[in-house]
Amino acid sequence: MSTSHSLAPHVRSFFEDHLISRKNVAYNTIRSYRDSLKLFLNFAARHAKKSVARLQVQDVDDNLLVDFLTDLERQRGNTIQTRNHRLVAIRCLMEYIAQREPQLLDHCHRILTVPRKRGAQLPEISYLEREQVAAILGTVNKSSRLGFRDYAMLLFMYNTGARVQEVADARIGWLSLMKPYKVEILGKGRKWRTCPLWENTAYHLRRLLGAEDSYARHEAPLFVNRFGRSFNRSGIAKMIHRYVTKAADRMPSLAGKQVTPHTLRHTTAMHLLQSGVEVNVIRSWLGHVSIATTNRYVEIDLAMKAKALEACEVRSEQSASASWRTGTDLLAWLESL
Repeated sequence: MSTSHSLAPHVRSFFEDHLISRKNVAYNTIRSYRDSLKLFLNFAARHAKKSVARLQVQDVDDNLLVDFLTDLERQRGNTIQTRNHRLVAIRCLMEYIAQREPQLLDHCHRILTVPRKRGAQLPEISYLEREQVAAILGTVNKSSRLGFRDYAMLLFMYNTGARVQEVADARIGWLSLMKPYKVEILGKGRKWRTCPLWENTAYHLRRLLGAEDSYARHEAPLFVNRFGRSFNRSGIAKMIHRYVTKAADRMPSLAGKQVTPHTLRHTTAMHLLQSGVEVNVIRSWLGHVSIATTNRYVEIDLAMKAKALEACEVRSEQSASASWRTGTDLLAWLESL
């Protein structure tokens, strides 16, 4: 391969043209890809003994990629799951370059053959019991304006199982507060889904929005902070932590328990399952791409039932016990995204 191809223009157009303009991917995805490529570009620059801005596509090959992924695990202490996430970002870039530069197709293909590493452990699913949810909601002072907003937001999160970014992005115009109550949620991959709302949730959202014409505020954020601006992820997480800490005084089982916005999402899934809601309905409710993700809740529920059954089993000599299984400029530009 005699012709050199600068890597920097491809990286820039990958973000500006491919991810943002054409695919309109979520901001968090862009940040994740940016962080992965910053690490990889710095590693490649050290290996090639040149600046990031002068890297060529040919400086990156499958052997370098394997070395980088190994370095992530051994030197940075990354898990297999994080390693695989980094690999996805690099693969996407190489697929993009192959489409733009057919003469680099073979070179990019060799990089794309580097497989995901098996053995990644899925994060543990932590959720709340119904009485714990009630205790958290019970600590909110609904008589104050901000307290009522917090109550409505917590109820909305528990009702919908929405991801924290989905809650932050929610707009007034996405609500339908006349029967049948529902909300349109913009989720991962810019995909829309419809989620039903309980009557109690709709009631509190109506009161939160007041009698003011909501159509005029169609694109206004559903939940705003004290300054009238959209909540961010950390603001929602801090709000939840504050009420969990207060509720722990009344319910010791919450003491020391790490409750995040995603904990509420897991809680919604488990409570729907325990209420007899069909798995595919829960998948649609939460916006899971794969049914395998939803099935994790089924496995946990079955394990809990098996454990409960073992605990109450009447044992005798005649009965056998049951067994159960369960470059400077380029890097600066990436940083600005």
